[in-house]
Amino acid sequence: MTTQKIETIDSRTLMDLELPPIRFIVNRLLPQGLHILAGAAKTGKSWLLLLLSLKVAQGEPFWDLTTEKGTVLSLCLEDSLTRIQQRLMELTEEAPSNLHFATLTKTLSDGLLEQIEQFLKEHPATGLIVIDTLQRIRTVSNDVSPYANDYRDIGVLKALADR
Repeated sequence: MTTQKIETIDSRTLMDLELPPIRFIVNRLLPQGLHILAGAAKTGKSWLLLLLSLKVAQGEPFWDLTTEKGTVLSLCLEDSLTRIQQRLMELTEEAPSNLHFATLTKTLSDGLLEQIEQFLKEHPATGLIVIDTLQRIRTVSNDVSPYANDYRDIGVLKALADR
């Protein structure tokens, strides 16, 4: 059996590389990549995500932190359009056209990634995708441990975020 060598980079070479800076959607708070917002039920997570989505779409500061203006896809999978509209009206009088909502999508196992990739093709200036809530897109599986399920589903989303 042939052992495959681990590819490494030494610190001197790493220090000499010219790597692109980390891109922040919200300066000093939300860098590019996959992030999970977790908390107890009914503590305002959906409101916070709606405000974040709105501010990024508008290119306005979020908690006095600058944002990188971009298109936003907000998957509000536990809400209705009426509820989203009511909340949005409480936050702004001028909703930007680059803030998109969906209340129904496929799951990770039956086509959600393809749906997101299609959205990204149609909206290349997308800077933020919010999924509220993760449980609504999870792959149903009874034969694996909860940790393995989490690792699988989060890994699929992280791969998409990394691309």
